[in-house]
Amino acid sequence: MPRIKPTRFVFQAVQLVRPCEVVAYRITEAIRAGDVKVGERLPSEQSLSEQLGVSRPTLREATKLLAQAGVVQVLPGSSGGIFVTSEAVPPELCGYPLPNLPLDDIDSVLEARRLFEPRVARLASIYATPTDFERMRDAVRLSEATVVQFKKRKITQAGAQVMTMASTRFNIAVARATQNTMIVQMMEVMLRRLELVRTLAVRELSDIALSTRTLHDSLLAIESGDPDQIDAATLARIGLLETAWEQAVGKPLRRRAILPSALKRA
Repeated sequence: MPRIKPTRFVFQAVQLVRPCEVVAYRITEAIRAGDVKVGERLPSEQSLSEQLGVSRPTLREATKLLAQAGVVQVLPGSSGGIFVTSEAVPPELCGYPLPNLPLDDIDSVLEARRLFEPRVARLASIYATPTDFERMRDAVRLSEATVVQFKKRKITQAGAQVMTMASTRFNIAVARATQNTMIVQMMEVMLRRLELVRTLAVRELSDIALSTRTLHDSLLAIESGDPDQIDAATLARIGLLETAWEQAVGKPLRRRAILPSALKRA
């Protein structure tokens, strides 16, 4: 048999994940989505470990990670428990490690977003329940409250993170409104890829109220059920982020035609 040269393909390093980290991801996922809010107490240790299908020692390790990050606080006694103290979740606790993405590849993520989000919003307008719409409104209200906070001063890093969180919650609510779990998972991965971009971009806005306005317009468009209005509002919101990002990095994004004209009419 002739000697065959080894492949030139280079494998990416594997990032191992401990069980307690997986548990922490599941808890922070609920916090980031707004399902669990600051000040709320998580279920008892026994109940939560049963819900998550893990041992109590594993849950304790996860709780320790979250407490060290300032996301939860564990209080002893009969009136104690695990309390959510912050919605600012460190990137390393947001979910399974993603392959490294060079900064130059942000163009690819934003291009995927332009292709993905308008269709998701259209589907949401068809299948959203009253609960789904209320989640979207909650996200808009969070954004509005943050704008009021920074009306007369430049937004801080913490404020930018809250604005980003409001946007994240809106997108997750829209994805959930499709009643399609695969779309929700795809949206969550994309949002994690864009976390840094969105936080930096918000700080570049001359008026952060613009971000809230596009969020509100997207909500109205989805409520209307009009496909053209949904596309216009969604792309306007994406365009605001892209322009702010271009200002932050000092160079234009790649913008390709992503749909042939025949498909645009579909």
